[in-house]
Amino acid sequence: MLNNNQLKAVMANDRFIFLLAGAGTGKTTVIENRVKRLIKEGHNKILLISFTKKSAESLRKRIQTEDKNVVTSTFHGFCYQALKDIYQLEIVTEEQLLVSGFTNHEIKEIDCFKRNNKNNDLVKKYNKYLKENNLLDFTDLEILMLKKMKSDSLFSRRIKSSFDYVFIDEFQDTSEIQYELIKTLKTNNNAFFCVGDPDQSIYSFRGASKKVIDLYIKEFKASLYLLDLNYRSSQEIIRLANNLIKHNINRYGKKLACFIKENGYIDLKYFKNAELKNNYILKEIRILLAKGIKQEEITVLYRNHFVANKLKNCLFETYFERVQFMTIHQAKGLEFKVVFMIGINEGVLPMSQIDIEEERRLMYVGVTRTRRYLYIMVNLEELKPSRFILELFRS
Repeated sequence: MLNNNQLKAVMANDRFIFLLAGAGTGKTTVIENRVKRLIKEGHNKILLISFTKKSAESLRKRIQTEDKNVVTSTFHGFCYQALKDIYQLEIVTEEQLLVSGFTNHEIKEIDCFKRNNKNNDLVKKYNKYLKENNLLDFTDLEILMLKKMKSDSLFSRRIKSSFDYVFIDEFQDTSEIQYELIKTLKTNNNAFFCVGDPDQSIYSFRGASKKVIDLYIKEFKASLYLLDLNYRSSQEIIRLANNLIKHNINRYGKKLACFIKENGYIDLKYFKNAELKNNYILKEIRILLAKGIKQEEITVLYRNHFVANKLKNCLFETYFERVQFMTIHQAKGLEFKVVFMIGINEGVLPMSQIDIEEERRLMYVGVTRTRRYLYIMVNLEELKPSRFILELFRS
């Protein structure tokens, strides 16, 4: 059963749409129902682009169509399929790079630099290695596709004519190169439906650009639709999330409403040292398990891996192997019954003063991962408590 805003987005006939979809508001349900509506009406030339293979596969399963004209893919997958019969495409693997002497840290740094169109000696060395071995990475693949679309009119017309409807999910994660690619798909007749939440834009280090939403709305003259009813989290958690994110000035005015009536549980704790914190988390996990909550419904979120290493070892020694550990970046798009957020200190989260609004969005993503239980852990050993704590709890 769709709510009013979801139904409006599913049934809208505007040619260009941006759906501003808050955390837990059912954006995938809207995409699924809109695509099914189009297919039912006889429109089957549809392209759906999602940010990860996992989310693209999930969309494909939900739509449940065998029609080959309905294409669900990532940007990279879409580019590869379009170019594979024209060029010899060998995509470099992480294993190849490691064998060639690049470290894990260097590979991440290179990826960050290339996606942001920056250069240094390491990137030059990397590009030289790719060229000598006739290899491409995902960024090269997108650039190659963009060049081909702009330089080969026959190729461009063939690609454009394949799709009457283009859907882009997780639009806030789109890079400037990907946005340029989207623009090359536009014809005089086709329609675009872009979905995203600027408050969850946390991948600038991968080249994602929050400003592409503004550009799309302006350049495509897109209509704005809103999803703001959260079906995931309890009222207490939604209240904290709204309190926090309103401190970002550069954002679309959006306040999440709460569908869930069940009470949530918020626990803010300060610890003098890591051992006290670890013991407290262990004790709380035992209490949660005794309530019938499964280990896999519990996750520990953090900004950086070093914050979690000691706790990880502590938990695994106590046989809590199925309790999940992940960075907030890794958790985006997921949800859990219980979330422990650790390392909520200045210098950790926020880690940087350069883009405090992105750091705040990262905290917001962490808070909105949980359905019922939210634990916020602050270490007083070396660093000050994060400024985000006051923002969370002050209406």
